[in-house]
Amino acid sequence: MNTEGQISIEDFRGADIFAGLSDHDLEQIAKVCIQRTYQAGERCAVQGETADELCIVNGGKVAIEMRIEVTPYTQTISIATLTRGNVFAWSALVEPRVLTASVRCTERAQVICMKASDLQRIFKERPSIERVVMKNLATVISSRLRDSWAQLVRLVAEMIKQGK
Repeated sequence: MNTEGQISIEDFRGADIFAGLSDHDLEQIAKVCIQRTYQAGERCAVQGETADELCIVNGGKVAIEMRIEVTPYTQTISIATLTRGNVFAWSALVEPRVLTASVRCTERAQVICMKASDLQRIFKERPSIERVVMKNLATVISSRLRDSWAQLVRLVAEMIKQGK
């Protein structure tokens, strides 16, 4: 992973979590962001770890993966593939700030990262930004929950079919 230069508001066009924010709002957020580049196969987030940064895919693709452990079985399922504009590591904004899934790059990826503490400071200064971001976040979480549920149902059906 390496870190690159400044982020512009153009990098946020189409970002699911920032939909509906003004250019001025996006400029405030861009000031606290950095971009990182990850290689294919590299993990950008690990399930169970504490998150202190919110991330947005700015290029490439990443897969959300969830490790399921039901003794004596362990399975990793792919929940979704994210592309430009999709947020991950949203747990950084939600107590207890523990990642509910891992994120692995399926190809070289550019990821915009921002410290949750910096976003919280912006939210305190501009509550209107917080309202929009948290509303968008609820939509993202709902979608990911549906995706997770569908994959879990598929996994259980496979296990039943195999007689496990």
